[in-house]
Amino acid sequence: MLVSHALPAQPLALPSAVAFGNFDGLHIGHRALLAHLRGAADRLGGPLVVVTFDPHPLHILKPERAPAAIDTLDGRLTYLAQLGVDHVFVLHFDAALAAIHAGTFARDWLCGLLHGRAFAVGPDMHFGHDRRGDVALLRKIAGEFGGEVTVFDGVQFDDARVSSSRVRHAIRDGHVALAAQLLARPFCLRGTVVHGDARGRTIGFPTANLHAPGQVVPKNGIYVGIAGVQGVWHDAAVSIGTRPTFAGVETRVEAYLLDFQGDIYGKALDLEFVQRLRDEERFADLPALVAQITADVAVTRHVLAERRAHGLLP
Repeated sequence: MLVSHALPAQPLALPSAVAFGNFDGLHIGHRALLAHLRGAADRLGGPLVVVTFDPHPLHILKPERAPAAIDTLDGRLTYLAQLGVDHVFVLHFDAALAAIHAGTFARDWLCGLLHGRAFAVGPDMHFGHDRRGDVALLRKIAGEFGGEVTVFDGVQFDDARVSSSRVRHAIRDGHVALAAQLLARPFCLRGTVVHGDARGRTIGFPTANLHAPGQVVPKNGIYVGIAGVQGVWHDAAVSIGTRPTFAGVETRVEAYLLDFQGDIYGKALDLEFVQRLRDEERFADLPALVAQITADVAVTRHVLAERRAHGLLP
């Protein structure tokens, strides 16, 4: 998959199927839309093209309403490649881009430079300056080029439409199993391992403190997870919270990598959430805390072994 951070200087050679939007999380609704366009691209004999934005437009237009991201840009690009996208244009969203006229965006950029001839959009899609572009405008302009626009109503799950907002709410509420169903994969926090208080090491459970700015964080509690370090995955018991037994204040994401030894400070870590076990608790003393962590680790091993036995995890 090709990744460009600017539009091409000349129009693409072949007619393309084009999707545009933020695509945060690449949930099952996004996947269905892209599968439809993959078929359209094959019929056209050209590429499947995605136009996406970084940062999320609301960070510029209405910062107070800007959502925490489900995934990072690198994560988004990884999943787009897996879904058969041929070329992604990552456009830096700033005031200049926000001021682009809807007609210019559709006619000159999508249909012109990107040679777009097939589009799939949601029924409430808007684009361009002041969100003045809509389905009717895109359909009119695409028609001038002999193109077509499919209005995609999305995907339903448990009698409700799947959206990035719904995925974020599920994660924030600690419903990581539901989030995994909406994403078709476990939710993943991506960040860097930073130094903590080193208390875990003193009680026999050294943890990796994950710094993952900008992403939505699951509700405080204890989780079953798997952690990826330099391409190698390890089973992990995960704690999110303030460490009330130690009178902590700051919320931290800490992962105890089972059967792992090594120094990973400063290294990138991907943390996938498989199942929520319990709420965060305050224990009366250190032995009680250690006993509960020991039990949590045992449950983590059991849960992950069961999932692997059923082919749900590699």
